[in-house]
Amino acid sequence: MNKSLSLIEQINEFVIKENFQLPVFNQIAMRILKMARHEDFDIREMSQLIYQDQVLVAEVLKAANSPFFGGLSVITTVKDAIVRLGARQVSDLVLIASERIQYRAADKKLNKLLNKLWKHSVACAIGSQWLARRLSYHEKDNEAFIGGLLHDIGKLFLLRVIDTMQEAKEVSFTISYELSYELINSFHAEQGFKLLEQWHLPPIYCEIARDHHKPEFDPENIPLLLVKLTNQACSKLGLGMTHDPSIVLFSTPEASALRIKELVLAELEVMLEDTMQIVG
Repeated sequence: MNKSLSLIEQINEFVIKENFQLPVFNQIAMRILKMARHEDFDIREMSQLIYQDQVLVAEVLKAANSPFFGGLSVITTVKDAIVRLGARQVSDLVLIASERIQYRAADKKLNKLLNKLWKHSVACAIGSQWLARRLSYHEKDNEAFIGGLLHDIGKLFLLRVIDTMQEAKEVSFTISYELSYELINSFHAEQGFKLLEQWHLPPIYCEIARDHHKPEFDPENIPLLLVKLTNQACSKLGLGMTHDPSIVLFSTPEASALRIKELVLAELEVMLEDTMQIVG
């Protein structure tokens, strides 16, 4: 590898040379996600699908027995977990659980960043979906959830590439925690957009990955607005890689565009803190 190149140029060169890719969505999770959108879904069929993956079984049971449900009877079957949590929440948890395995690195410092990134992505997904439903954008709630989960996938991609390069000794120096943090903040939107385009995902998700930090936005792009606002709520609460308690959500352009009330924003913050007890 040409060591005279900048770090981001070395990363791009490595990605092309090694054809580095992240795996696309777990197919079981996607089947469950589609199934949950129909009121007449078969609970036994959903249970059987979940039982095909031990990781998914463990995550669903853990959620159903989390401290959030303290005092209720212990859940021991996936079917009972679906009844307690509801099909839509179970499908979301399954998609989250199937993606979680990607947020791992050999480097302990990068693992620290990936753990924060994971919590932020989950919080943003759940918060964006909740906000869509609370504001009666029910037809957009699935897009909001997936958009929130994927909005920072460029950060995941860059961190995983850095970890792989370090293991393969493809960089001439150790990439520090601080440098990794600076790098992903600077280039993640562009990288995320490219990655989701390569996966042939719908344009809405590519645009969210590319535009979620841009000050200008299309006020008609509701999923983008929901993710942008929830992203800031997560930053205010410290759910992720940044913590800025000075953020006033009601004063943001996104809140204004959505015509959202302060009470709803306060509810969003409480919901995010409570929900992270289940998936945390």
